[in-house]
Amino acid sequence: AHFNSEADAAALRKAMKGLGTDEAAIINVIAHRNNAQRQEIKLKYKLLHGRDLIEDLHSELGGHFRTAVLALMETKAVYDAHCLRNAMKGLGTDESVLIETLATRTNQEIKDIVAAYNTAFKRNLEKDVVSETSGNFKKFLVSLCQGARDESPA
Repeated sequence: AHFNSEADAAALRKAMKGLGTDEAAIINVIAHRNNAQRQEIKLKYKLLHGRDLIEDLHSELGGHFRTAVLALMETKAVYDAHCLRNAMKGLGTDESVLIETLATRTNQEIKDIVAAYNTAFKRNLEKDVVSETSGNFKKFLVSLCQGARDESPA
């Protein structure tokens, strides 16, 4: 199927306009688009309808469905930043999230995550990693936070 951000934005508005919400229509659009396309739909929705898609989705949806849809509407860097923050806030640290995120992203993706983390939480990712980890594991994660790995082909 050919991607059309204008048609998708219109379909989402129609799904949320008036009484009730057509969840199937929302799923049909959101679940069948990649992240870049979803970002384009978000912009087109604002242009066409003068409304914030995220605010509309938040007010129309509930529970785990809302959580999942809103997560899909984030940029990858913002989503990763939220995952990292959630892994480190409160008691204990979910080390597996730190490893999964920082060890599997490209240098540019890590730089984007560091910036998104700072913007979203007014916090420094590296400082949070330092305060939440120790020893060689801390050194390893701080190194990954630099986004300076050799990415040349083997």
